[in-house]
Amino acid sequence: MESTFIPGNNGLSEHRLLRTEVYEYLRSELQTGNLKPGMFISMNVLMKKLNISRTPLRDALLQLQGEGFVSFLPQRGIRINQLSPKDIENLYEILGALESRVLLSVFDKIDAGMIEEMKLINRKLEKTIANDDLNAYAELNVAFHNVYIAKSSNLPLCNMIQIVRQRLFVFGKKDWSLKMRELNHSEHNEFLKILETGDPIKTADYLRDVHCNYQILRDAENTGND
Repeated sequence: MESTFIPGNNGLSEHRLLRTEVYEYLRSELQTGNLKPGMFISMNVLMKKLNISRTPLRDALLQLQGEGFVSFLPQRGIRINQLSPKDIENLYEILGALESRVLLSVFDKIDAGMIEEMKLINRKLEKTIANDDLNAYAELNVAFHNVYIAKSSNLPLCNMIQIVRQRLFVFGKKDWSLKMRELNHSEHNEFLKILETGDPIKTADYLRDVHCNYQILRDAENTGND
């Protein structure tokens, strides 16, 4: 059954919000799960609750549509998008292309200290697998990659990576199995081994073609389930 989001009155209706503020508010609602995949957004309810006009709200929703989070459906309203297996596969491919590009551009800036930092993060990540702490696991997984991404001065590219990550890991699949988490951890270790050889092409190729290959994750998930 389809449901419609009706926001709570959290004080935002006491002042008018600019488009960017409305956008950040909606993104926050997505992140906290108040807006869920498949849910419909009522513009009229939002306008009343947030005490804003249609224009900033529509502009914010159009930005979210451009980023793939929502869809405008004629005669039906605005729906929070659900990710199909094909969507997830495509997003992983995009993420691999973007992150490998960043890695190549900052490779000369990656020093021994950064590699040790990634090793430390990956050891902490391994502990979250044993403790079955999915939230900490997700945060550390992002932190691992952010060590080198933070060295990039290409802010638009980094923002694109952030959007894809959020679609995949914040608003997308959150129930990674034990097998998938263990594989991800072992791939981090292999990535670090290749990184330490000093070969930027091999490291970027592994990141793009192996670590961000959703088919490999699915195969790991299905191993032993047949």
